[in-house]
Amino acid sequence: MKPLRALAFFAAGIVVEWLWSTLLPVFGLAPRVVLILTISAASCGGSVAGQCYGFFWGLFLDILRPDLFGGNALVLLLAGYGTGVLRRQIDVTDPVSHCVVVCAMTCCCFLLYGLLGLVFAEGFLWPGWPAFLFDPLYNCLVVPFAALSVSWVRAR
Repeated sequence: MKPLRALAFFAAGIVVEWLWSTLLPVFGLAPRVVLILTISAASCGGSVAGQCYGFFWGLFLDILRPDLFGGNALVLLLAGYGTGVLRRQIDVTDPVSHCVVVCAMTCCCFLLYGLLGLVFAEGFLWPGWPAFLFDPLYNCLVVPFAALSVSWVRAR
């Protein structure tokens, strides 16, 4: 039953990311749902689970926005790995520390994706100041729902 739940979790992440970013943006901003779910999966399941989910969700994002193909896959893979490593140092399942990790990882992902654009594309791929300043806070509002969905996948 667990593999079916994991597949449903993966598909739900794709659908929610696409719907929220296309139909429900607030002032042009939408939370990075797959980033939040990657961090949640890594905080509960370890770095391998976070890396796997992050890589395949990143490929999905790269198909949606192919300006730097493979960039989102690498960034989300590293976010899953970093959260899995942080899991040994702090309790990332606690809601407050989970929000702090999501805020920090969101900023780091924006900067890393921009640097990848600087190396492999025409220039630094900057999402803009509103996204850089408000997306981490917006992402924190989605963290409790991501934690609930990950606990559903891990349930017996």
